[in-house]
Amino acid sequence: MLRNAGGPGGENTTRPVICSLVTVIAALGFAAFSFAQPAIGPSIAPGQNLHGRFQQERHLKGITVTLTSSGSFVLAPGKGLIWRIEQPIQTVTVITPVGIRQIVNGSEVQRIEASHVPVITHFYDMLNGSLTGDWSAMHHDFAVQTTGDQRGWRTTLTPLRATDPIVGMLSSIVITGSKMVDAVNIARTNGDSERLTFFDQAISDVPLSEGDARLLTGDAVIPTD
Repeated sequence: MLRNAGGPGGENTTRPVICSLVTVIAALGFAAFSFAQPAIGPSIAPGQNLHGRFQQERHLKGITVTLTSSGSFVLAPGKGLIWRIEQPIQTVTVITPVGIRQIVNGSEVQRIEASHVPVITHFYDMLNGSLTGDWSAMHHDFAVQTTGDQRGWRTTLTPLRATDPIVGMLSSIVITGSKMVDAVNIARTNGDSERLTFFDQAISDVPLSEGDARLLTGDAVIPTD
């Protein structure tokens, strides 16, 4: 079992987890922000949720094999994000205002409380702020350049502080899309790179399933439906 970040050295323990989620937060954060821009896409109204599927390809420096994973996500404004990897290993990552949980093959392996690791709160604010049209948190960490319109646009996020222990590990994030985000390409300072491709995305008026709602309140390990 992974160590809970609440104890000594917890922030070092959570660093790999946070780094792996920066990509997700930046990509979905911009996706949410783009929906609020009439020139790019539809808006997310209160009570609505964004859901879809993804494929992630990771290229590690010095390794010729591409690491591929796929799954689905649910993004609920004011409540949090559920990021499900279905292949090759079933992993659920839940990000809420109170922290991060990771569930592997149905068993919770890590719970990181935001009260013990303040950087979690910062990145959650980045995600949730983007959903509500507040882009200030993203601008705090990235220079944002966008070109194009709803027919096709491209945004480049460039870290503002190379010395930042989390964001400083990224060289750039390039996001492309049309009505919604199509792909995200990430370059890291250590030579690694990854690509996230999104598909089957939709904004829904249907309330969260009971299982997803319980996940976001911390009352369940895995959804029961």
